[in-house]
Amino acid sequence: MSNTTYQNQKLVSNKLFSAKSLYLLLVIIGSIAPGIFILKFFSQNGFSISSLILKEFDNYAAATFGTDLLISTLVFFCFAFIELQRLGLSRSRLLIYLVATFGVGLSCSLPLFLYFREGILESKN
Repeated sequence: MSNTTYQNQKLVSNKLFSAKSLYLLLVIIGSIAPGIFILKFFSQNGFSISSLILKEFDNYAAATFGTDLLISTLVFFCFAFIELQRLGLSRSRLLIYLVATFGVGLSCSLPLFLYFREGILESKN
């Protein structure tokens, strides 16, 4: 798809939410939902990052989700790097998404990136 195609798309048109509003809602949900579980984990196990990482690979089922998340995070940062370059923006913005990813999770940083990206695409129209 060309840049023009991206700019001319109406992802969510004539609906309750614009794409930008939807992404913002997903940032909020993506911040709160994992936060609930991490707080429960730390209340039961104490604040131990090493314990959290070890439990993520405690069995094959957990390792499947952990590995998928790690690969998805890598893909997100590759996409964000390329997309920031394509939009002519400083790649130093990756720091925002790095902090959001390791502070909250991919469920926050990915929609946050899409929210800001949508705003940039709207301003270029």
